[in-house]
Amino acid sequence: MKYWIIEIFTSIQGEGEVIGTPSNFVRLAGCHMRCIWCDTKYSWHKYDGKELSIQEIISKINVSVKTTTITGGEPLLQDIIPLAEELKKLEQRIVVETSGTIKPNQKLMELVDVFSVSPKLSNAGYRLKYNFKDDDWATYYKFVIVNPKTDIPEVIKFVEENRIDHRKVLLQPDGRRNDYVNALKELADSVMEFGVQFRVLPQLHRIISYR
Repeated sequence: MKYWIIEIFTSIQGEGEVIGTPSNFVRLAGCHMRCIWCDTKYSWHKYDGKELSIQEIISKINVSVKTTTITGGEPLLQDIIPLAEELKKLEQRIVVETSGTIKPNQKLMELVDVFSVSPKLSNAGYRLKYNFKDDDWATYYKFVIVNPKTDIPEVIKFVEENRIDHRKVLLQPDGRRNDYVNALKELADSVMEFGVQFRVLPQLHRIISYR
């Protein structure tokens, strides 16, 4: 079994509920979306990656770090079950970062510890319909907020339509902002104004450079 891989590295998790956690990162090549604010456009095309076997991937991670994040691109475009099985043999906690447009099967759900799901708002350039109300398989939902005044109501609508627990919703500012700390404050102020129970978190790598 081989995978198209963009990069493998070890760093500190920069976002989501696992923020601040040391983690291996396996970034798979290929994505079926083209989000306007994407910060990993270099992973969009499958053949920009390198084809590696599972053992080649394992040889490049730090097995003493007990979390591995499988990301992309869109990692669920490739069958990551065999890779996840090998990582579990190494007692790895597995985090999968996905757009939520591809539902994992039951076997993968049993292998993965954390599904970090990032549904796309219209600020990504899409008008997508999601259905999580019948199967809420996400560990948490992470939204990129460009304009809090218009984006937060869109998140509220998503949460209501999909019957999502507010405590599973994370908001983070647009990483393209040069005044990132101000963007974070604006987002926090807006969450308080709307009176919602969503969590506001930064992308840690926007504040500190660590890799």
